[in-house]
Amino acid sequence: MSFILAISPILIVLIGMLIFSRSGTFMAIVGWILSVFVAVLYFKTPLKVALGASAMGIIKAFGITFAVIFTMFLIFLMKETKALDRVIEYIKSIAKTKEEQALFLGMGFGSLATALGIVTPALFPPVFLMLGFSPVAAIGIAVLCYDPLTSFALFSIPVTLPAKVAWGPFGIRPPGIAHLDHFIWDFAYKITVFLPVISVMFAFLMLYTIDGKESMKRNWGSALISGLVLSLTALIIAKFRILPVEVIGIVAGFATMICVYLIYRREKDKEAAGGKWDAELIRSIFPLVLLVIFSFVVNIPVIKKSLANVLGKAEVITVIANKKTDLNVFSSVWFWILVTCILSIFILRPTKEELKNTFVIWIKRIIGPFIAYSLFFAVAFIMAWSAMHIVNGKLVPSAYFAQYNMDRIIGLTLAKAFGKFYPFFAPFLGLLGAFVGGSETASNVLFAKIQFEATASTVGAAAFMWIYAAHAVGGGIASAITPSKITNAAATIGLKGKDEAKLLKLVIWPVLLMCVVTGLILMGIV
Repeated sequence: MSFILAISPILIVLIGMLIFSRSGTFMAIVGWILSVFVAVLYFKTPLKVALGASAMGIIKAFGITFAVIFTMFLIFLMKETKALDRVIEYIKSIAKTKEEQALFLGMGFGSLATALGIVTPALFPPVFLMLGFSPVAAIGIAVLCYDPLTSFALFSIPVTLPAKVAWGPFGIRPPGIAHLDHFIWDFAYKITVFLPVISVMFAFLMLYTIDGKESMKRNWGSALISGLVLSLTALIIAKFRILPVEVIGIVAGFATMICVYLIYRREKDKEAAGGKWDAELIRSIFPLVLLVIFSFVVNIPVIKKSLANVLGKAEVITVIANKKTDLNVFSSVWFWILVTCILSIFILRPTKEELKNTFVIWIKRIIGPFIAYSLFFAVAFIMAWSAMHIVNGKLVPSAYFAQYNMDRIIGLTLAKAFGKFYPFFAPFLGLLGAFVGGSETASNVLFAKIQFEATASTVGAAAFMWIYAAHAVGGGIASAITPSKITNAAATIGLKGKDEAKLLKLVIWPVLLMCVVTGLILMGIV
C-alpha cells in the first residue's frame, strides 16, 4: 500500500495523459494536489512542510521555467518579424530533406544548444513546423533534441551538481573514489559508456517521428553514423579528460553537425550548399548567435562565479525553516536569454503591430509550460521531504522518516523486490525521478542516497558508480516523455492535450526500450 501511494502522483499523470488525453498542465495540477494529499494524510508530513516543499520546487524550477518563457518570446518575435522565415530558408539550403534536417538540427545543433542551456522544446517546434514537419513530428523532434547525450545538458549540470551533492551533503563515498573531482570524472565517463547505443537509438527515433519505418530505412546509415559521432566524441573526451566536463556536449554536438552536413553533401550540391549570406540573413540569425554567445560566456567557471556573487545575500531566499536557495540571477542562463530578447527587439526592429502580436501570443502560451514545470518540480520536493518536520527552526527527518519517506519507499521497495537483478531496474528509477521532477538533475540529486543504499543492499557498494550512471542515463532518456517538456513544446505552436497524448503514446515504448537496453548493458557490466 505504501509503495502504491508513494508512486500514485506519477501514475495518475501517466494515466491522465495516456488514457484520457489530458494536457501536461492539467495533470501537473492534479499530480501536485494528490502528492500534497497523500504526503499529509498518509506519509506523516505536516501541511506546512508539504507547502514549503512545493514553494522550494517552484523556486528551484525558475532556472528552467524562466529560460522556457523567454526563449518562447524570442522565437515568437523572430516569427512575427519574418526573421525565422529567413533562418528556415538558410537551413533548407544546407539540409535538403526532412531526415537530414532532423539529424542536423536534432542530433547536432540540438545537442549543442542543450549543452549551452538553450531549451529546445521552447525553441525548435516552430522551426520544424515551418520546415514542413507535421505538428506531432515538430514537437517530437524538439523534445527528443534534449536527449541524445542524456546528461550533458546545461554545461553538464546533471553530472556535476548531483556529484557535488552526493559527495558533500549526502556523504556518499563509493569504493575507489578518492575525491570529488574523481567522482565527477568517473560519473561522466561511465555515463558515456552507455551512449553509443542510446544516442543511435535516439537518432532512429527522430527519423521514426517523421515517416515511420520508411524514414529509418532510407537513412539508417546516417542515423547510425551521427549517433556514433555524437556519443563517441563524448566518450573519448570523458575517458581521456581532454576537455572540461562542462563542454562535452558542446563539442560533441558541433562534431555531429559537421558530420551530418558531410554525409548528405553531394558533389552537385557544392555550389549551392550553404546558400548566400547577406546583411538581412545575418540580422535575422543574430539573436540566436547572441544567445549562443551569452550562454557560452556566462558558463565559463570564472565568469559564472563572479556573476553569482554580484547580488550576494540579497538574492538568497529563505523558503521554510533553515532551507534557503540562492537565485544566482546574473549567472543564470535565463537572465541572459531575457537580455537577448530585449536586444533582439532593437536588432529585428519589429513594428508596433508585430511587437503587440508577439506579446499577445506569448502571454497566451507561456502559462501552461510555466505551471507544468513548476508543479512537477514541486511534486519532486514533496516526495523528497515527506515524513520530515521542523524542529528548532530546522527541517529534519522525523521518527517516521525511514518508514514513510516516499522516495525511500519507492527505491528500497524496488531493491527488495528485484534483489540481484536490481541493476536492470536502476535506469527505470532514473526515468521515474525525471518524469515526476521534470529534470534529470533533480532525479540525480533526489535519488542519489537511495541508489547508494539500494546498491549496497543488493549487489554491493562497489557497483554504485555504474548504477548511478545508468540512473542518470534513464533520467536523460525521460526527457522524451516528461510532461512538462511536451507541454512546453506543444504550447509554442498552439497544440492541445490530444496532441501531447499522441506524442507520448508514440515515444513511450521506444523510451522504455531504451531503459531496458540500458539495464541490460548495466547487468553485463556489474
